[in-house]
Amino acid sequence: MAMALALVRSPAAWIDTDVSTALHSARQDSATTSRAGRYALVGTAAVLVVLGVAAGAGALRGGKASAAADPLAARVARLEAALAAAQDSAARSLPPAPVMPAAQSASPAQADRFIAAALLLQSAVATPRPWLREYQVMVALAPPGALPAPLAEVLLSHAVRGLPTEAELRERYAVLAPQLVARAPRQGDALDQTFSAIRGAASTIGIAAPPPPTDQEQAIAGVAQQLRRGNLAAAVADAAALAPPLQPLLTGWLTQARARLAVEQAVQETLLRALVAQVPPA
Repeated sequence: MAMALALVRSPAAWIDTDVSTALHSARQDSATTSRAGRYALVGTAAVLVVLGVAAGAGALRGGKASAAADPLAARVARLEAALAAAQDSAARSLPPAPVMPAAQSASPAQADRFIAAALLLQSAVATPRPWLREYQVMVALAPPGALPAPLAEVLLSHAVRGLPTEAELRERYAVLAPQLVARAPRQGDALDQTFSAIRGAASTIGIAAPPPPTDQEQAIAGVAQQLRRGNLAAAVADAAALAPPLQPLLTGWLTQARARLAVEQAVQETLLRALVAQVPPA
């Protein structure tokens, strides 16, 4: 009993109390007890010794773990404090998050309706009739930021009256071509120009070959060829490069052709912006 109290009293009691003490107590009691009683006392002593050893070992392990945990906890606390300070410094040094365009915040249904209205406007622009109603519907369905002011101004400036189609522009240029040829500058001196005029007149009745075309006549014919191919932009560029004496005849035609190019480009840019806004970010 005294040995058990000593084991409970100190975690290191197993060091001071050994197995010999328990066995000695058992031998003292063996004189007054029976063989079965002696066996019971020896077993009790052995159990108490094992319990004392286990408690002492646990106490030693607990002491070592506590001694090792104290500096480890201090290091963890210092690392956490340094990490928090680094995060605060990085947050202050980072630039503000970019603001997404307002057009990307539109709902999918609204974006689809706007694209449908833009396609309807594109089909109306291809005709010579006005497209004011189609333009107004597209503006009403436009998400915020989907229709920039420069594009809206280009579309609205011609929506009330409309513009001639490419086919009409091609026909009008065909009417202008003979006038351009007649006014085109001639090569050579006065004698050469007179001879070319006589040869041209003779070629009309089939008694002489026509004179070779001049550079300006070839350029005038090149504009007509670009129009037949459907390349209005190239035709406008070639017409603007003709000789200065021909530009007064081309002023009205160039104005209408450039206006059509600007309107078609504005519609196309509006559609492209609407389609790009529907692409999810990577």
